[in-house]
Amino acid sequence: MVVYKAEDDVKATGVGMRPEVKELRDIIINRPMTASNDRKYPQLGWKALIGVIHPYGSPQAAADFKKLAPPGVDAVIGWVPVHKNESTEEMMKLSDHVVEVSGSGIFRRQPEVVLWCCTAGSFLKGAGFDLQLVDGIKKASGVQHATTTSTAIIAAFKELGLKKIAMCTPYPRSANELEKKFIEAHGIGLTRCEGFEFVDFNDMQRAKPHDYYEFGRLCDTPDADGVFISCTGIDVLEVIEPLEKTLGKPVITSNQASYWHAFKMARVGDPVAGYGTLMNRPR
Repeated sequence: MVVYKAEDDVKATGVGMRPEVKELRDIIINRPMTASNDRKYPQLGWKALIGVIHPYGSPQAAADFKKLAPPGVDAVIGWVPVHKNESTEEMMKLSDHVVEVSGSGIFRRQPEVVLWCCTAGSFLKGAGFDLQLVDGIKKASGVQHATTTSTAIIAAFKELGLKKIAMCTPYPRSANELEKKFIEAHGIGLTRCEGFEFVDFNDMQRAKPHDYYEFGRLCDTPDADGVFISCTGIDVLEVIEPLEKTLGKPVITSNQASYWHAFKMARVGDPVAGYGTLMNRPR
């Protein structure tokens, strides 16, 4: 009787695992599941992996990530339950499941940073609530770094030295009043605060980038250091640079600030051209 060894089978058929392949396999399966492993070979998120949680049914956050992420930076996406409409009462519920989702096991590889990518869902409950969410996300997910959109916009204003801003939003007036209070609580003044006062989600989606370009232009005031277009669910990335050229001042948007802050926390310093002063700066 002839006894075959595994290595003989590889030689005879070309199917099997040679010792050098098994050695490589053992390295792989014994590697911790994090994004900061041995990056000798390209992989998903080989430079940084960002965990992004956003409201279900709002694809803009994921679409904008693809435009803003430098090479080697990728995202793992999670969602919170959809809200019925854009009323302040409904948007108050947006943050209810964020911590739960962040700890649900969706991040099979641990990201460098987890981002709650939602403006209203991080400012509506007042100054300091965003930091409570950050602490909850870190504890639930086990990551060292987390942020929210509202946390990020304040960091962006301070990064650019903006002391007074003009703000335009798609939100109802009651939500705008709460966002104004949130921003002012961080020492930033508002020269104007104006909203489209959309409640129906479909109405919000009917507003196109050129509408927000015009809205930003109309909202600006001579004494504003910059213009802020609020909301992660709207398509405004492409208007940032043209609006900056028109106004001669920085323009901040929710998704731009969110990813700028997440990349900065992940120590990804690559400037990203084409999306305004904030993204074009080394981090």
